[in-house]
Amino acid sequence: MTGVLLRRLRDLAIILVIVGTMMFFVIRLIPGDPAQAILGPTARPADVAALRTSLGLDGSLWQQYLSWAGHVLRGDFGTSITYHRPVLDVVAAHIVPTLTLAVLSTVISFGLSVAITAWQAVSPRNLVARALDRLSSLGMAMPDFWISLVLVLVFSVTLRWFPSSGYHDLLTDPVAAVPALVLPVTVLVVGQTALFVLTLRESVLGELPLAYLRTARVKGLPERRVMLKHVLPNALMPLVTQLGSNFAMLVGGIVIIESIFVVPGLGHLLMGAVSTRDFPLIQGVTLFVAVLFVVVNLLVDLSYALLDPKVRVA
Repeated sequence: MTGVLLRRLRDLAIILVIVGTMMFFVIRLIPGDPAQAILGPTARPADVAALRTSLGLDGSLWQQYLSWAGHVLRGDFGTSITYHRPVLDVVAAHIVPTLTLAVLSTVISFGLSVAITAWQAVSPRNLVARALDRLSSLGMAMPDFWISLVLVLVFSVTLRWFPSSGYHDLLTDPVAAVPALVLPVTVLVVGQTALFVLTLRESVLGELPLAYLRTARVKGLPERRVMLKHVLPNALMPLVTQLGSNFAMLVGGIVIIESIFVVPGLGHLLMGAVSTRDFPLIQGVTLFVAVLFVVVNLLVDLSYALLDPKVRVA
């Protein structure tokens, strides 16, 4: 475990350097001047030049990069051009909605995928299980934005069961939060459950020919017990890997969902930062997502020790 932690810390440092450097230079390719965007097209050149100096944009790219990297090493990610607040404070204010969507949808999808796969393994000829298998393939093919629009049209516009937009904190106001979360979480659950079911099913099929299952059957264990006690636990390893990487991508990549349902999360924040050329905020959000990706993968590696005794021995 110590070796895993050290390797992940090394990976974290390397990823942060690469992501931070790439994003710093890539976002400078966005057309337009942040100072001009803030002051407007009628601003005087002298005012624009003064604002560029105050924002640290008047030096060469390498000077700006070295200055930014030095501040980051001290824990200072700069001040948001749009919000006029420290970048870390802005990210912290927008991370809760994104984590709420990601955690809820991932937990629900994981539970559904395990239940569906277990049902298919125990009753492979059942009509409902076979129908769920077909629906899993269909769920992978449907884009999130299309599912979002259909759900809004049916359940918000026509039936008026759930609000079409808005967000309330789940801990402070659960009564208002739950109805607002139903549609965006459902959209994420559809795609994730389909992916998890296909991943777990392939893993189960890979376990079936192994010798230890033949031994279990020779001992007289019922097929249901063989599937639920031996096959599924051993088949969870690829799903855990998929779950970890998918969760990290959710946090940094649910821009469309947050935009459609007007959820003030990281994706919505990043889109606004790009449109306003808020360089410090773009860099802060991308670095946060990179850190989260490495941390989630570290937790996945540690979870292997709980699922696979061979890892604990190693």
